[in-house]
Amino acid sequence: MDPKSERGRERIEDANAPKPERPTYSTAVAGAQYKEFPVIEPGHTLSSVTEKISNVVLLGRHPIGWFITFGIGFLLFNLLMVSITHLVFTGIGIWGNNQPVGWAFDIINFVWWIGIGHAGTLISAILLLLKQDWRTSINRFAEAMTLFAVACALLFPLIHTGRPWLAAYWLMPYPNTMDIWPQFRSPLVWD
Repeated sequence: MDPKSERGRERIEDANAPKPERPTYSTAVAGAQYKEFPVIEPGHTLSSVTEKISNVVLLGRHPIGWFITFGIGFLLFNLLMVSITHLVFTGIGIWGNNQPVGWAFDIINFVWWIGIGHAGTLISAILLLLKQDWRTSINRFAEAMTLFAVACALLFPLIHTGRPWLAAYWLMPYPNTMDIWPQFRSPLVWD
C-alpha cells in the first residue's frame, strides 16, 4: 500500500515525523499594529444595547401621514366587512350573478387574482432562468405578490357560495334528505 496515496484510504503517518506548527494569527499587517476593540463599549450591557435600539422604534412619534394612511386602511377594511356581511345576508345576486349570467363580479375577480399570481411566478422564473445577479429583491417581491394574489383568489370561490358553511351541501353531487342539489349552471361547479 502506497503511503502517499489518498484514493479512498487513510494515509499512513509516521509517529516520529515532525508535526507542522500551527499558524499564529496576529493583528499586525504590513508592520502596522491594530488594536482589537471590544464588541460592546464599556458601560453597556446586552440589555442596554437592546433597549437603546428598541427605543428608536418604540418611543418615536409617528408622522401624521402614518395616521392618515392607517385611518384610510381601517375604513376600507370596515367597508369590506360590511360588504361581505351584506353579501352573506342578501345573496350573490347583488354581484349580478343570476341564472343566465354565470360570469359575474366574483368569478371575474377570481380570474384576475389568479392572473396576478401567474405574473409573479413568471417574473421570478424569468429572472431565475436568465441567472440575473440583481434578482433577489425582485424575486422576493414577485413571490410575495404570488402568495398574496393566490390568497385573494381563494376568497372568491368561498364567497361565491353565498353561505360558505353550507358549501359542502351545495357542491357535492349526491342526493340527500334536504333535497339540495348542486347548481350545475354555476361556473364554480364547472371548474
